[in-house]
Amino acid sequence: MDERIKKFIHSQKLLTLSVQDNDEIYCASCYYTFDDKNLALIFASEEHTRHIRLSYKNPKVGVNIALDTNIINLIKGVQIKAIFRKATAEQEKIYYEKFPFAKLAKACIFALNIQWAKYTDNKILLSKKLEFFI
Repeated sequence: MDERIKKFIHSQKLLTLSVQDNDEIYCASCYYTFDDKNLALIFASEEHTRHIRLSYKNPKVGVNIALDTNIINLIKGVQIKAIFRKATAEQEKIYYEKFPFAKLAKACIFALNIQWAKYTDNKILLSKKLEFFI
């Protein structure tokens, strides 16, 4: 994966997870950290939530991470196709290092293994997109 994509993913902390339920799409916002060794986004959530239940049913998910700005030439973001699964023990450790307060919650830790990513950076790439495939 291009280092510019990794750097952007590391610079943010909130993702939008999109999951499918038959003909409907459901989205949820989640705080995450990035396991760049395994190219996975790691997040916490409770097992009973709709987005987790639907992710178990269909582990192919979509993700969006975007910089919040109103200035067109500063727009940055990445769209991702990923595979949902439970996080490894190593990934749980990575998550709790970034969000130690999460240990107090009754949440489980999950991973989104990145299969494809498209990165936009209007300032540097001038409307060109960087793509990553597995």
